[in-house]
Amino acid sequence: MGTPVGSIFAHGSTPPWLPRDVAEARRFAWWAQILFFLMTVVWLIVAIVSLTVYGVNGGRTGLLALGVFGLVAMLISFMSGVFLKKTVIDAIDQGRFHDAKNDTMIWIVFGLISFILPALMLILTYAKLGDALMAQQPPGYAPYAPGTVSVQQQPATPYVPPPAPIQPPPEQAQPAQAQAQHAHQTPMVRCKNCSVQYPMFMHSCPNCGAPKE
Repeated sequence: MGTPVGSIFAHGSTPPWLPRDVAEARRFAWWAQILFFLMTVVWLIVAIVSLTVYGVNGGRTGLLALGVFGLVAMLISFMSGVFLKKTVIDAIDQGRFHDAKNDTMIWIVFGLISFILPALMLILTYAKLGDALMAQQPPGYAPYAPGTVSVQQQPATPYVPPPAPIQPPPEQAQPAQAQAQHAHQTPMVRCKNCSVQYPMFMHSCPNCGAPKE
């Protein structure tokens, strides 16, 4: 959505390509944003009523304190809802699951300040993103040491050359075998942060967590 409202409110539909755990995490984050905006309205009403009653009756400092706290909580809830979309929901939609998980911890704290329900939704978001990142790691995974190059290869299959009337000379057969072996290698990408190579299908470095560029 290109409207100003679309830049604030996240879309409720989940991209179909997301893994199951990530899709559930996005739904929890979306509900957290809805609850943040709902609490913005609630705290605005609390602040207006408290300050109005204090202005009419006067002398009751508790109403003044509640009104001021309501204004602060209203601002925190609104800003949390706006930036939750930019840092968590949009990051999930872009495949940056590691960044979304880290930023979720920030909004859990603000969710406790505004109200407990957004924080509960974000705790579930954090847990689901953690499960998704663990599922991306291959069996027996251990972090690579910095500077170590690791290449994953698919099981090699015997190469059967196509029938040809003329057998190529030995100096040409060797490059053909090297190309066949290279074709069975999994495409790799080098991390800009720690120089570790990892499979291109992963969205972030398994060693340092830096997003793939």
